[in-house]
Amino acid sequence: MKEAVSKELRTQLQLLRSLLLGEPGHSFLDLFDNLMQEGEFGVALDVLCDFILRPDSPKVSKLTVDRIQRLHAAMGIDDRCVEELQKKLA
Repeated sequence: MKEAVSKELRTQLQLLRSLLLGEPGHSFLDLFDNLMQEGEFGVALDVLCDFILRPDSPKVSKLTVDRIQRLHAAMGIDDRCVEELQKKLA
């Protein structure tokens, strides 16, 4: 992955990190941070999506879903995350 693209993905993912801060125990946050350190951006995005899609997670805004959708497109990830998040919009 080119350095400029990698840096942009890291920046965009870090903007979404705050969504994990309210999680009791911080297991998703810790995993997300470890994956970010290793440059595993696709898996970090999966962790973020898994957390948001939990029934006890707060609803998210359209802006958040749009950011996640752009990240999926940029990384070439084709899964049901965005579709499921759109159902959970605040």
